[in-house]
Amino acid sequence: MSGNSIKVVPVIMAGGAGTRLWPLSREEKPKQFHDLSGEGTLLEQTIKRLLPLHPESCVIVTARSYEEASYAELGRIGIKGTVLSEPRPRNTAAAVLYAAAYLSRIYTDSVMVVLPADHHIRKPDEFADVLRLAVAEALKGNLATIGVKPLYPETGYGYIKASPGTGDAFPVDSFVEKPDLATARRYLEEGSYYWNSGIYAWKTSVILDRFARYLPRHHDAFGPLFALDTADIASSTGKAWEIKRSVFDAVESISIDYGIMEKTDGRMVVPGDFGWGDLGSWNSIDDILPADAEGNRSPSGQRAIFVGARDCSVFAEDKRIAVVGLSNVVVVQSGGDILVMEKDASQRVREVVDIVRSLDSGGRS
Repeated sequence: MSGNSIKVVPVIMAGGAGTRLWPLSREEKPKQFHDLSGEGTLLEQTIKRLLPLHPESCVIVTARSYEEASYAELGRIGIKGTVLSEPRPRNTAAAVLYAAAYLSRIYTDSVMVVLPADHHIRKPDEFADVLRLAVAEALKGNLATIGVKPLYPETGYGYIKASPGTGDAFPVDSFVEKPDLATARRYLEEGSYYWNSGIYAWKTSVILDRFARYLPRHHDAFGPLFALDTADIASSTGKAWEIKRSVFDAVESISIDYGIMEKTDGRMVVPGDFGWGDLGSWNSIDDILPADAEGNRSPSGQRAIFVGARDCSVFAEDKRIAVVGLSNVVVVQSGGDILVMEKDASQRVREVVDIVRSLDSGGRS
């Protein structure tokens, strides 16, 4: 950012398989590499909305099998970046430490803006303003997290409770788990609770200090990585890759919230209202698609036909789908698989994925 010698580096978490968006999102091509809105892939949109920060480069943390696709996204946008491949998924704490180890070998210090690749932001200009406020908090030595002003009593998100204060950022009182409906309603009424967006900003030096303090086993396990040069830390071949495999084998799967943010001092929440959506299920996709007069939605153009249907959504990869006389249904076609789902059952798609994996593994044996 102009006016500061310290570099701001976006760190994008793009390793999830997104199984709740099956069959479109699957392990060989997860949701972050799909265009769900007609405006570019989720990863592409995530990178583009970070450009107002004028980053010198960005870091994408993902699985080895998505490294090539991630570099292709960077190339299409025209921004320099490094893809750090994880030998195995170990949740967000390990991903953050991996990126911090890499950045600590490039800069004396830097500000990491950490965010997932599967969010939708309807107001990118407002989002950029909130990110700048979070970076300003990080430059003070704080660990900033972005809290989304809740619009309704949502039970599917974790919440951040803010302490009283003035200005653009507030001390964090606590992180709270996903509530039941009555509790979510109370949070909405009280006004000091925000949806936990999973977006952070902190100095690399500060987060490394917190790892040493609160997750020392992670910090110690990653020691061999800090001894490598930057090219080896970013390598997914040879001896460097074997070192990284042993590092990731040695750490348990812990989120950055549970491992550090719920315990540390210096936490600040920056509230924002920028049309945020966490695209974790087919039900949530409705938030990013315009509806016709009957509430039907589709990015598939003439491949989607609605007759006497209301509040239905269709995602057709390469086949034509007609929905007749139904309401509140999602139909998804990808490859040879078709999902037909009542919208309110979107959290059960994982059960389908488990069954499909079992059938597929049985078929190969």
